[in-house]
Amino acid sequence: MDFLMDTIRWGHIGFGFVGLAAFWVPIVARKGGKNHRFYGKIFKYCAYVVLYAAMASVVLHLGDGLSRGVTPATNPSQYGFLFFLGYLAIVTLVGLRHGMQVLQRKKDITTLNTSANRNMAHLSILASVAIIFYAFYFKPSSMVVLLALSPVGFGTGFGILKAIKGKRPEKKAWFYEHMGAMIGTGIAFHTAFAVFGSSRLFDLGLEGFIAVIPWILPALIGIPGSIIWTNHYRKKFGDKPAKSPAAVSAT
Repeated sequence: MDFLMDTIRWGHIGFGFVGLAAFWVPIVARKGGKNHRFYGKIFKYCAYVVLYAAMASVVLHLGDGLSRGVTPATNPSQYGFLFFLGYLAIVTLVGLRHGMQVLQRKKDITTLNTSANRNMAHLSILASVAIIFYAFYFKPSSMVVLLALSPVGFGTGFGILKAIKGKRPEKKAWFYEHMGAMIGTGIAFHTAFAVFGSSRLFDLGLEGFIAVIPWILPALIGIPGSIIWTNHYRKKFGDKPAKSPAAVSAT
């Protein structure tokens, strides 16, 4: 059991670091270019390994805790940490899967409106509901973090449903969906590093309320950044009308 957990943990860490580095190449490289596609694939495969390893780790630790008689009622903070890790993995996996699918169906992403894809979107929404319920019912020490990041699952799930049902009229809807999904996956990578990796490499000395900063900082930076970047490409592709001269002069 210990060997299995160690193998999963080190695999998670190793692929996580590679994926974290690979993530930035497609961000800065020419979109659709050789480097964008090559390093994007590296990031994708690393992400899948990391996410499945995280879910396996959560299941194993939950089983180990329950076998020793430790329950969410007796140790809400320990289970809160595990449930948050599981929540983050599920929501990120749903988004990553969607982000890769839209590349294959870019001509008409409404062909992705299948029961399987709708169920995955609903899974993301249910994950948010579950994490909110856990936070309010068991009140773990990480309650603020759980509630602060709970909207991510809602946003991912409802966003996917909107896209596959044809409610995104933009000409490049597939591009925005892909970009948003990959940035969301990158946010999850950076959150994991900020919370787990940095604490092992550096003694940041964060205590009290400010200790939640590493948990939410990547999302606080990444989500607005994704919105700004999407709006930039909407203007570039003509999906968002530029301000008229009169409107510009009025401002």
